[in-house]
Amino acid sequence: MLSKYIVKRLVYMFISLLGVSIIAFTIFQIVPGDPAKMMSGAAATPQDIENMRQIWGLDRPAYEQYLVWLSHLFQGDLGKSIRFKVPVLDLIFERLPATLELIIVSVLIASIIGVVLGVLSGARKGGFLDRIFTTVSFLGLAIPNFLWGLIFVIIFGAILKILPVSGRLEIGVDVAGITGFMLLDSILTLNINGFLVAIRHLILPSTALALGLIAIIQRTLASSMVDVMTKDYILTDRIKGISEKKIILVRALKNAFIPTLTIVGAQFAFLIGGSTLIELIFGWPGVGTLAFIAVQWKDIPVIQGIVFTYAMIVVFISLIIDLVYSFLNPKIRFG
Repeated sequence: MLSKYIVKRLVYMFISLLGVSIIAFTIFQIVPGDPAKMMSGAAATPQDIENMRQIWGLDRPAYEQYLVWLSHLFQGDLGKSIRFKVPVLDLIFERLPATLELIIVSVLIASIIGVVLGVLSGARKGGFLDRIFTTVSFLGLAIPNFLWGLIFVIIFGAILKILPVSGRLEIGVDVAGITGFMLLDSILTLNINGFLVAIRHLILPSTALALGLIAIIQRTLASSMVDVMTKDYILTDRIKGISEKKIILVRALKNAFIPTLTIVGAQFAFLIGGSTLIELIFGWPGVGTLAFIAVQWKDIPVIQGIVFTYAMIVVFISLIIDLVYSFLNPKIRFG
């Protein structure tokens, strides 16, 4: 049953990715701006611009450009960047670890803090802690993450000057590139100084991304906990004399976390596409910054490659979350 479900999901994933690629290509075909003119320069003649179009295949019909790109995609080739003149796949692989590291750390921060606050709120609904956490969560949701980023830059960078506000490492600090993830690479090479520097650079951007998610997790988990705590099996556990701590942390949390997991997965996908502003604010050399440059230059191959890469990550995360459901709740069956 499980293998059949996975095959079915993989088929749906393929259809979704195909649809995403078509939509992305269509949108950027109608966006104003001529990449050939941008590449040719201000002093270029009409003939120079036309030659540039022919070199990059921009003189072909849109559907033909898409089919050529799609045929190359099946061969593992995302094309060549119009702006950087290098393979798109190389550009994305070079910057993707920075973006993923930022998002993973943000989700970990949000999950740990959000779960703790959600359990405390849900276990004592209407209590003092619940009111405090609910009020704080409204603040986290009301302020967008890019504004948190600007606030952090002003407070911790400009005023207090206690945390770095740009880049992944300091000048003079080097971490051997193995995976592209600074924290992991510094651990693998036993570079303690590099690890500490990388952590310092991650604190502000990851926290700015995490604050909104903390509020969402706290509110969702608290609501689920309230519902689960009224179930018959919780009452049965109390009658059996099981400790309240074990009931909350083992029995109730396991089932209450299922809808929260959905939120975390959806927000992970949202953060992948929504981290661009944070990357720009903190000078983070990730895919979001690359996307910003590509849009400015109307670098269609890079934009398509980024959109397709993001879409692949999102659909695989969705599949993983669905599989984790069965572990958290054996009653869930795939059909």
